[in-house]
Amino acid sequence: MYCVCDSVIDFDAHTAYKAEDIENLISQVQQLLAENKTAKPVVVLKNAHYLTTKAFAVLNNYIRNSKDTVSLVIVSSDRAKIFPPLLEFIESADVV
Repeated sequence: MYCVCDSVIDFDAHTAYKAEDIENLISQVQQLLAENKTAKPVVVLKNAHYLTTKAFAVLNNYIRNSKDTVSLVIVSSDRAKIFPPLLEFIESADVV
């Protein structure tokens, strides 16, 4: 699958792993979308296994409700620590 994106957001969960950090990320994405209604931002989420359960839950809810407006690339060295509902959603959407 190929995608032309307007912007890439590089997000490292090694240092920003709390729910508030994900809420700030979501605000950044929403600001990009407000500035350009046809934008297709890509979020590269590095070290995703560091996110707290609450942060994963916030991200999971956002992605489920906005999967057509944002692309998420999850990078992790420990797949077992990724929030299972988020992994299941991504795998069921054939995005992996």
